[in-house]
Amino acid sequence: MKFRFLALVPAALVALAVPAFAQTAATPAVGAEGTDHSKFVGHFAIGYLGTSQIPLGASNGGAFAGSVTAPAIGGRYWLNEKMGIDAGLGIAFSTGSSEAKNGGTTTTVDGASPFGVLLHGGVPLALAQGKHYTFEVIPELNVGFASQTIKGTNNAPDTTLSGFRLDLGARAGAEVHFGFIGVPELALQGTVGLQFATQSAKTAVGDNSVSVSATGLSTTVQAAPWAIFTNNISALYYF
Repeated sequence: MKFRFLALVPAALVALAVPAFAQTAATPAVGAEGTDHSKFVGHFAIGYLGTSQIPLGASNGGAFAGSVTAPAIGGRYWLNEKMGIDAGLGIAFSTGSSEAKNGGTTTTVDGASPFGVLLHGGVPLALAQGKHYTFEVIPELNVGFASQTIKGTNNAPDTTLSGFRLDLGARAGAEVHFGFIGVPELALQGTVGLQFATQSAKTAVGDNSVSVSATGLSTTVQAAPWAIFTNNISALYYF
């Protein structure tokens, strides 16, 4: 009787283990059904890729006279689950005029027309991912140019303002897909980082000119902590 009981124990264990193993095998892991990020490898996304202040003109005090804001709009393409490409373009342009009437004489003066363009490039690297998020590090580059011409009055020469900016750095953060509400195509990216920036600007009036330049290393959030919501959070939509 004792031997029969011992013989039945392994059979009972096998009978209990087989259903448990079958249940475990039937429950897919995250990698088995794919993450939101893996669904869009080989797909394009469009969205906001950040903004940059391009200097415009120099003052006699050795400071920048002004700046042009050129938000970068562009796309992201994932070559594979680990590496992608970002490319964006930002343009800023405005113009206007003023009109003055003095008796029967009307004088119209064209307003200043500042222009700025920003080229953005980046290489997002996916270091880790979950069902609805991807942790990324993004080395990136920004190159910006700005210009403006102010027409002289009473035979005075025109005033020409120009500016240049170069940013080189990297950001780290998370890209969160909205797959948990059934919209995995929509992703929100929040990052912080470190960047090296060099800027220069010039103001020229006839044969006279003033130039200024600056170089520095800073975090992308800079002095205002609330800037993370305007400068460091962006939305992407995948197709």
